[in-house]
Amino acid sequence: MTLVAVLLAGGTSSAWALTPLPVTPSPAPVATPATPGADDNVVGGGQLGSLDTVVGSGTGLGALPTVTTASFVLADATTGRVLASRAPHLKRPPASTLKALTALTLIPRLEPQGTYKVAAVDTRVEGSRVGLVSGSTYTHDQLFTALFLPSANDAASALARSRGSVSQTVRQMNDEAQRLQALDTVAKNPSGLDADGQVSSAYDLALIGREGLNNPKFAGYAKLVRTTFPGKQPKRASQKRATFVIESQNRLLRDKYAGAIGVKTGFTSKAGRTYIGAAERNGTRLIVTLMGNIEPTEIAARRLLDWGFANAGRVQTPVGTLVEPLGPAPTSDVDSASADAASLGNDTDPISASTSSASFGGSSAMLRWGVLIAAALAAAGLIVLTYVGNGSLARRRIRRRYHR
Repeated sequence: MTLVAVLLAGGTSSAWALTPLPVTPSPAPVATPATPGADDNVVGGGQLGSLDTVVGSGTGLGALPTVTTASFVLADATTGRVLASRAPHLKRPPASTLKALTALTLIPRLEPQGTYKVAAVDTRVEGSRVGLVSGSTYTHDQLFTALFLPSANDAASALARSRGSVSQTVRQMNDEAQRLQALDTVAKNPSGLDADGQVSSAYDLALIGREGLNNPKFAGYAKLVRTTFPGKQPKRASQKRATFVIESQNRLLRDKYAGAIGVKTGFTSKAGRTYIGAAERNGTRLIVTLMGNIEPTEIAARRLLDWGFANAGRVQTPVGTLVEPLGPAPTSDVDSASADAASLGNDTDPISASTSSASFGGSSAMLRWGVLIAAALAAAGLIVLTYVGNGSLARRRIRRRYHR
């Protein structure tokens, strides 16, 4: 008798796109212009892959203001025309701007009113936190709000585990980056905390922010200035749950910069200040991204956005173009296993963390014992009963080789 091993697979992943960007990636052997016959990679003697600042050409353009940032992109979010840039494909740590990719990935996959019971591991994350309480239950809508406003790393952990696991979410984030043709981006965690190999670029952040603004739920979270957030869940249902106020870290929103509509701030000691910002005036929607910024983010963002609104209509030849996604945004794939996420999120075992929420979702101890028992029973030629999902029983018969 022989036993055929059952593979435990976690989720689906899309094919990795290799389509070149219309402006030179860093590094990239070949550049594809956005318009056939035009060279969008060299404007005014500058090179998009270099550290030079490059500005689109036109009549009556004002001087671009000085900003102390390692790289930036200023683009028309509607048309995709890049008005000005500096080292747009320079790969740098993204800090919490990566949470924009986390949100883009998970919003279609988690019902807003679905709930998650916080695990202790969620509360032990480093960096900024909203103050999730282990054992308390929160809606996904509340967790997304915390992800954007105080840039909560505990909320990022909770959302990732509510979907199934951190590793599954990170895989889907990288799939989403490839769909967007954000080819400079590699995600290693859902929070943006510094991690070896986790990088993005100003160009990619512009792609991510632009796509986010096209998602009504994402855009709604991105433009919130302040709201109330629940505290610890009371033991008795009759008791009222306490709340406290959380506020956006985006000073353009808080200071009511004209037309500001989000999107996400970031900072770590390794990344420095990072930013995805957007504003809309008189039908023109601009997006600005900053990486490695030295001066306060709001100062650099204001200067570039002010210049953009004053000069966008005068730019006749853009620096380049933000590419379109390779396909439509993922539709909701919420299933019964991931919708009931209370037990899902408590799975912190590194082995079961790589499995799909639709495949398991229970405790890692049950999984390990189940595998051991299955092997023992199979060796004896018996029927194996394997627990799958949230306590449901799936019967898989290990039959003798010649039994039909």
